[in-house]
Amino acid sequence: MPKVTIDKETFKALASDTRLEILKALDGRKMNLSELSRKTGLSKTTILEHLNKLVEADLVKKIEREGHKWTYYKLSWKGSSLLHPENTKIVIVFCVSIFFLLGGIYQIAIYGIGSSFTTAMDLDGWNLLGGKGNFSSKDFQELMIKHAKEEARNKTLLGTQPRNVHVCQSTENLSKGLKLRVFYRDPSYLYLGIAFLIISIVIVSYLLKTLRRRKSILDMM
Repeated sequence: MPKVTIDKETFKALASDTRLEILKALDGRKMNLSELSRKTGLSKTTILEHLNKLVEADLVKKIEREGHKWTYYKLSWKGSSLLHPENTKIVIVFCVSIFFLLGGIYQIAIYGIGSSFTTAMDLDGWNLLGGKGNFSSKDFQELMIKHAKEEARNKTLLGTQPRNVHVCQSTENLSKGLKLRVFYRDPSYLYLGIAFLIISIVIVSYLLKTLRRRKSILDMM
């Protein structure tokens, strides 16, 4: 269970069964003086006196809206954390779920945009086969794609087979090779993005289940 630190003012505010009862009554809901009076069986004057001390200790917040007759009260984060020490844990888990959600979207975006690199293709073997200068032949195009895919696979994040490989032949010819510009999509980013999104969904489902269970307990009170 997370550790809850209680300062001097908070300790004084909690040194009353009535104020503890008010905190429990406000757990998960906001109420006005009349509602708190009916809930606790105490007079409005008594309730207001205790509420002022709880507000001073930052355990309860006063909600006053212009044009509204009633003043409502609800638990502050500090007050809610005293009744539910797991609140901090819930916030941390929620932040982790957001991290995985954004990370998943980012990974999928990288996959969608694609990657590129420049490489040099050695033409010695091609020249020995009698293909010198015949760069437009089908065999050379296949050789060029094969070379590009091998290079792209070495550059993928998880060593997976690249997708949508496109090769642009540079006009700059090297002395013993050909300069190529290779565009491809790395499926590693897609797999990681999907995994991150699944983790985010699992975490959010856990949070919703926890909050639903808490609401059910409050409804029974």
